[in-house]
Amino acid sequence: MQRSDLPYDVDAILRRDMTSQFVSDEDMRLGVVVGGSLSKGLVIKLDGAQSVEELAVGRYIVVRGDGKRFFCMITDIVLDNTNPDIQSAPPDISDPFLSAIYVGTAAYGKIQAQPMLVIDDSDGKPRPVKTVPGHFKQVFNATVNDVNAVFGEEDPTHFNIGSPLELETTQINLDLKRLAERSTGVFGKSGTGKSFLTRMLIAGVIARGTAVALIFDMHNDYGWAATDESGVQAKGLGQLFGSSKVSICTLDPDATRRRGAKVDFEVRIGYDEIEPQDIEMLRVTMNLSDAMIDAAHDLRKRWGKGWVKKLIEADSNDM
Repeated sequence: MQRSDLPYDVDAILRRDMTSQFVSDEDMRLGVVVGGSLSKGLVIKLDGAQSVEELAVGRYIVVRGDGKRFFCMITDIVLDNTNPDIQSAPPDISDPFLSAIYVGTAAYGKIQAQPMLVIDDSDGKPRPVKTVPGHFKQVFNATVNDVNAVFGEEDPTHFNIGSPLELETTQINLDLKRLAERSTGVFGKSGTGKSFLTRMLIAGVIARGTAVALIFDMHNDYGWAATDESGVQAKGLGQLFGSSKVSICTLDPDATRRRGAKVDFEVRIGYDEIEPQDIEMLRVTMNLSDAMIDAAHDLRKRWGKGWVKKLIEADSNDM
């Protein structure tokens, strides 16, 4: 049988993937909503022309509802099919025609996305998401305008901290005033850049004069120069802003000098300022038993505020 005798327009099917590569990623439709919930996220069936390999967890996408845009993040990518027998007896897709028939129809990709915010088209303001879009609503990659509608454009109050995945030309601009008004956490696996991101956030707060930060720098990541895992040294807050805006204090001046860091104050804690509760918080670090903690409380009651110094200098009669 000749290709011209087939009841399908084979050339049109094969051109589908060839023409899709000339469409902008930001303008290309990803698929449609086919299920999901507000708590567990949306289930989105990908279009046949959309390659699963071009997607990534963490990418921002937008679901266009009726007068609303649901700003979402991809949380999972799934391969699915309409017939379970495909998994046990995969078809021969060496034939481009069979491949075009199966891929996207009998075998297709799905993504799961978590709604983060909803943008009302009437005023363009983002609001907390309290519902989900309906069935078969179209899903697109987030555009620059979508991201700016959520994070705002860079200005005296919005600070640029980088670009999202798959949108290298788009900036994430945080509202530092709102950031300083509420509790914020930076979480991630080891080596993902938590310390560098935190330094960038604090630098923005200092540069814009949004708030005053008191930093307990247990690992010397923020005050002076720090080196990342690749060996590249990044300036600390003290080097970036100078002593006029950043004051560095240390409990161990010798270790600070060995690192070549400059400090403004040396902090000393007196023996009479140490309470048993302070030692109790170090139970795991110092491998202290319950009996040791109880003894500290007893000594504090018997010897008063100077119990630590007296314990260090105690002789057999004191014991």
